[in-house]
Amino acid sequence: MSLPERVGRLHRVDRLGVGGFSSVWLYRDDELRSDVAVKALADNWAQRLDIRERFLEEARILRAADSDHVVRVYDVGEADGTPYFVMTYADRGTVADLLQEGRQPLSRVVSLVRQAGDGLAVLHAKGVVHRDIKPQNLLLTSDSLGRERLMVADLGVAKALIHASGLTQVVGTPAYMAPEQAIGGGVDERADVHGLAAVAYHLLTGHVARDGSIRDLTGARLPPAPSVYLDVPPEVDAALLRGLQPDRADRWPDVTSFVDALASCASERSAAGDGGPVTAQPPSGTAERWLPVGVLVLLCVVVALAMFGASYAVVSLLP
Repeated sequence: MSLPERVGRLHRVDRLGVGGFSSVWLYRDDELRSDVAVKALADNWAQRLDIRERFLEEARILRAADSDHVVRVYDVGEADGTPYFVMTYADRGTVADLLQEGRQPLSRVVSLVRQAGDGLAVLHAKGVVHRDIKPQNLLLTSDSLGRERLMVADLGVAKALIHASGLTQVVGTPAYMAPEQAIGGGVDERADVHGLAAVAYHLLTGHVARDGSIRDLTGARLPPAPSVYLDVPPEVDAALLRGLQPDRADRWPDVTSFVDALASCASERSAAGDGGPVTAQPPSGTAERWLPVGVLVLLCVVVALAMFGASYAVVSLLP
């Protein structure tokens, strides 16, 4: 739906995005001189009481989280029979936008993952599992000092952990979702560990951890180690691959453990004097193959210069 031109003291600026259940709009608060995002339930779902309740439950969860790394909700309301809530505006887009720029340095990946992990840890402490961690649901905004801040968003498919064991609906995005979600069974916070590890893998390598449909996840295997694509230490491989284990019993037990392990790898690399972007490795043996050719070319240049010098000396001695 298109929300009214004015919602209270807010005036509509633009539409930011639309999905199957809702749309998000940019509004301006002239009184506070700030921008906010307004999420509205789609018209075709507005009359479904169960969907309306789930929509409002998302607002309640976000409000209760009260974390710098979870989108904040400031108000809820209804316009022409359609519920909406007002939340933080992500002026820097999403992590999906970063992927359009290409793979990111390990130090930045760790920073983003740590912030997302902080937000998820707050949700998990309140008994909520997100179940759809992906780049589009990790928003970027500017803090009061103009620095980048990541916020976990879109809890539309979130479910209280206490009820998750009875869930039968399959939700999530195949490239990032945990394999256990494909069978519609119970999930816990280790599903979000997998999602966060999959996002980190994509940011670091430029490749998704897995291709295919939800059905393909029932036979999921580990992706190639990040070191196949990049010059990273074995500890980075170990941290990410443990987070992506198909069997949740083999994963990190919680997001904090995963984030700490990945951050430790980055700290060790920085201490070793490598604080720059992670770069792709050259094919094995490339330097060795070209070394003899380079030496030969250098010898030819030296010989040519020597012959030229000798000729010049002879000519200068002639009467």
